[in-house]
Amino acid sequence: MNTQELVSAISRRLPALRRREVQEVITVMVELWREELSQTQGKIQIAGLGTLYVESHTLKATGVIRQRLLQKYGTRAPLTLRRRVIRFHPYETLRQRMNEEGTQDE
Repeated sequence: MNTQELVSAISRRLPALRRREVQEVITVMVELWREELSQTQGKIQIAGLGTLYVESHTLKATGVIRQRLLQKYGTRAPLTLRRRVIRFHPYETLRQRMNEEGTQDE
């Protein structure tokens, strides 16, 4: 589902709201989530779905990666890199629903 599909679905369920109002709410929500996830320990808990968070890992730059960094930066090449991974941990209710959907496909 993309943003326009989401706006349309919400507008159909909440006819008192105009599409523009729904779009504004989604835009603000995305801005707030972006700010939260850009923080070191940022985490978003979404009722009925799960938790979205970012993990940050420091990695040694070795092997091919080190060679590429040396080519790009020369002697200023960093010895370590920071990798960020976005993770989603679904709540049990969503897992159950996904399992139900999976058995219906078979």
